[in-house]
Amino acid sequence: MEKNSVLDQLKALDEQRAKLLDGAKGEALEQAEKAVVELNELGFDYRLVEGPQTRSRRAAQTDGTGEVRRQQRDIPCPVCHFKTQPLHNGRAHRTQQPKKPFTAEELKERGLERVESQPQSTVEQTAGSNRNVS
Repeated sequence: MEKNSVLDQLKALDEQRAKLLDGAKGEALEQAEKAVVELNELGFDYRLVEGPQTRSRRAAQTDGTGEVRRQQRDIPCPVCHFKTQPLHNGRAHRTQQPKKPFTAEELKERGLERVESQPQSTVEQTAGSNRNVS
């Protein structure tokens, strides 16, 4: 019997907690609504919204760090005309006058390694060979 009484007590406590939370929420909501009305009367445009906070588009791009992340394209550098690992693009050459492909020594200094790209025709042939012909 004691187990039932303990369970009953826990249920009663849960109900009491829910009632207290509802009351506190109601009071806080009433105060917040009054504050929003006052702000709107002063010429501001405020509204009170309930629900999960949504991330802005800018926040999604920055992961909350404030720095915009950009996706590097997997294409050869327009100056070097070859790919490297990790990737680099024409901005890596911004200090060069005149712009010219990196030498093997410059690649090594920058922590880059030249990667030979697969010719386009080979890629097309490989993709074509996977097709089932009936």
